[in-house]
Amino acid sequence: MQELQDIYRLQAFVTVVQEGSLSSAVNKLHITQPALSARLKLLEEGLGCPLLERTARGVRPTSMGKLVYGIAVDILKRMGQLQTTVRNHLELREGFVHLGGGATAVAGVFPDAISEYRKKHPQIQFTLHEKDSATVIESLHDGSVDVGLITRNPFISQNEDPLVGLKVHAEIIDTLEVIAAPQHPLVQMSQLLEKQGKALLPIHINRQPMILFESGSAIYDIIEMEFRKLGIRHRTVMTLRSAQSMIKMVEKNIGLSIVSAHSLRNEKGIHILKIQGLKMERSIQICSVLDRELTPASAEFVNVLKRIYN
Repeated sequence: MQELQDIYRLQAFVTVVQEGSLSSAVNKLHITQPALSARLKLLEEGLGCPLLERTARGVRPTSMGKLVYGIAVDILKRMGQLQTTVRNHLELREGFVHLGGGATAVAGVFPDAISEYRKKHPQIQFTLHEKDSATVIESLHDGSVDVGLITRNPFISQNEDPLVGLKVHAEIIDTLEVIAAPQHPLVQMSQLLEKQGKALLPIHINRQPMILFESGSAIYDIIEMEFRKLGIRHRTVMTLRSAQSMIKMVEKNIGLSIVSAHSLRNEKGIHILKIQGLKMERSIQICSVLDRELTPASAEFVNVLKRIYN
């Protein structure tokens, strides 16, 4: 590689000027004198002028050599900074990870993974972008997001697959839970049935007031499909985009809701209702761009996600 050879030649020249003799430079560079002389000769030929002149005490730079020396020192300094920066990124001592995902990803999935990651790599910086899956896909392609969590919509045909051009590293199976405030009448009934090894029937939540995700979202479509299978009809009293906002509304006993199990990890004032025959899951894909290599920091974050959720 010609550029690397040029660096070696500049390094040889700078060392000779600083040491004041070829023999001292040879010892410092740990190379033979013929090899040193060859590097200096090639550098002078490449620049088209002599850079060193002999004196009774050794060698010193010519007038052009003094000019080249000042620039060469700066180049070598910047090269050293470049090597340090690259090494730090490769060894995860510095770097950035840009993440994108929906409300569940930002509030329920990413925090545990980031916490685990930073135990070993505290210098890495993160940016989180809370966006819907379609916008996360756009952000992956335009480079503003490195790793995205994308909800796979089971109702989109393979011909319309939005993940074309993306690499799926792993899948997180996300369970959706029916939740209620502790004072909701169904909670006591559910607890009594659980003691008998039973669960609530679908009819028990039929036409119950519910706080749901907005119509058109992947979660809403999954709920509609599973409710339809069991003949459940819900009475929507509110639609929201944030799982955390929905949980707050449930805490006030405004209605039942259905949210990701990941959103409930640290929630203590909420009761999960088990409904016989009702199983709601969604697939969350850990994605990056297919033809774009991840940075070392982002690649390691994907590994952490896979260790935690697979």
